[in-house]
Amino acid sequence: MNIEEYGALWEQITIRLLDIRNMTVNINEDPDTWTLPSNAFLLVTKGRGKIWLGEAMHQIKGAYVLHASKGTRLNCLAKKQMEIHMLSYSSPETERANKENSLTNTGADSLQVSFGFEPKYPLPLIEIMQWIGRQWNELQSTGRIQTKALFYEWLAEMLKQMQEQRKNHTKLDRVDQAVRYLNRHYGEPLKMEQVAGMLDCSPRYLNQLFQLQLNTSPSRVLSQIRMEQAMKLLVSTKGTLQEIAERVGYENGYTLSRYFKKHYGVSPGVYRKRQDSGISNVAPNTCQPLSLLESHYPEWSERTVPIVEADQTRPAQENTDQTGNQMRKYSAPAVPRARTRVFASIMGEITIPVKPSRVVVDWNLGEVLALGVTPLGAPHSLIESNQMLEPYICDQVQDIGNHNFISVEKVLELEPDLIITWNPAAYASYARIAPTVVYGGSGYGSVEEEIREMGRILNRHTEAETWIKEYGRRVHAIRQTITSKFSTEKTFTVIDPNWGEQITLVGYTGTRGGKAAYGLLNLKPAGKVRQELLEPGLEYLDVARSAVGGYLEDYLLVLDNGPRQGTDKPSSVKPWQKSIETEHCRIINLDWNRYFLSDPLSAVLQAEEMAERIMAR
Repeated sequence: MNIEEYGALWEQITIRLLDIRNMTVNINEDPDTWTLPSNAFLLVTKGRGKIWLGEAMHQIKGAYVLHASKGTRLNCLAKKQMEIHMLSYSSPETERANKENSLTNTGADSLQVSFGFEPKYPLPLIEIMQWIGRQWNELQSTGRIQTKALFYEWLAEMLKQMQEQRKNHTKLDRVDQAVRYLNRHYGEPLKMEQVAGMLDCSPRYLNQLFQLQLNTSPSRVLSQIRMEQAMKLLVSTKGTLQEIAERVGYENGYTLSRYFKKHYGVSPGVYRKRQDSGISNVAPNTCQPLSLLESHYPEWSERTVPIVEADQTRPAQENTDQTGNQMRKYSAPAVPRARTRVFASIMGEITIPVKPSRVVVDWNLGEVLALGVTPLGAPHSLIESNQMLEPYICDQVQDIGNHNFISVEKVLELEPDLIITWNPAAYASYARIAPTVVYGGSGYGSVEEEIREMGRILNRHTEAETWIKEYGRRVHAIRQTITSKFSTEKTFTVIDPNWGEQITLVGYTGTRGGKAAYGLLNLKPAGKVRQELLEPGLEYLDVARSAVGGYLEDYLLVLDNGPRQGTDKPSSVKPWQKSIETEHCRIINLDWNRYFLSDPLSAVLQAEEMAERIMAR
């Protein structure tokens, strides 16, 4: 790849930042796999293993930068837990070229490239990416401009390092990187544990490296940097000792004065008076490790961050909280040609349509369908794994990706007038597209509360009350059917045996039919199921196949991918049946793809089908 041409391309195109997220890839024998829904930069900050972008494999041994184009298959195999920042973006030029199937002369197609490299100076890249993450929740126009500016700063740093590494393939060791980091952050209350953590080593090991290479400690290097900066500020500004102390990382002027006198042999006040009187500079009592680095790395002084006024520095971390508090007064993008209303949500007051008509959901599909609204977009994984809802869904529902990996770019293309999400962490990304409401789902405590809240969001209060009454009638009817023809003392266990060597026991609070069985139908759980799942309130419990027999009594409800709809007999004996003693209980097979979700609509449909299957036994 020609780095100069690639950099020039970024001057010609416009981009839209879509999403930034932090991912953790745990140690596993099998790789974690995703298909990227948009172009993305990935910054690995720590960890060890392998990452595949399509067929290209990248060996990860710490910090690493990757770029992958939309649709790339991403596989991560961690030998040591990986921490990854992923920043997704789109380019109108690229999308237009793809739709027209003819590439324009902007060269935007060159963005559809995958590459990766181990950065020579990872700390600046990590630092700027962290700033972007902290700034992401700032949704006012000034904050969004600053976020994009930070991205271009990160991009420029990345391109600069790529060019430098073409010329010089040597890599700075931990000592050099640590000194560079200290020189950038001397004004902060640094701890050596923090610096060592950024370099993926222990404080003790970092101290040993400093002693070997510089014959001093990291703390003394930091003190040296602070003294040099304090000396400059004493001469170039009229700041008080307290102000200068805070600028160079000390809590108060007394501490600065004590260190300054120890370092230079005179107090800050005396030094300033001597400078004002034209007396020659004092000589420090300690070595100057920065000079040592400058002698080895001529470019060091060019990379040093200059002193700037306090109000020119980036926002302090405490002012970029990611909890959403700073967004309370934010009004989401105006909805064209529609009357609006102010809606009080957990993220604050937002402006949404009076009657939303172009709704996108990333999880709560059933609640929206129950009130007669067909969403414009929803994850294909939810639709495919809950075929109970097929009669309520028409062809107009557009796929926005997997529910664990939503394509923000696709959501943007749909031009929704309202987005409903379960995930507060995704709010900032969605709110850049359309008014967004975070919906609590089962956290509301009852079906009535869930549906009424969705009715409030969609402004369908009457439809909500009507559905609640009908829901109560249907639940009462199926319970009456069960109790009139079936012994209430019979016990049931629900299992999902489709995910590996262990068997998943399903509780009441999770998905996969547990709410329908133990909640709506009020079926009696087997003794150990009640004790170990329902009473502690667990969603699931994974147990060894050899231990499952202890959780079975009268009936076993199996979420099976094998049997066809309408039959209880699997096409062949399943592996899980060979290792579980089931002769003492009756097995009822249920189609897994009809029992994944647990929203009120899905649950009542599942309960009705489950009751029918139980009665047929």
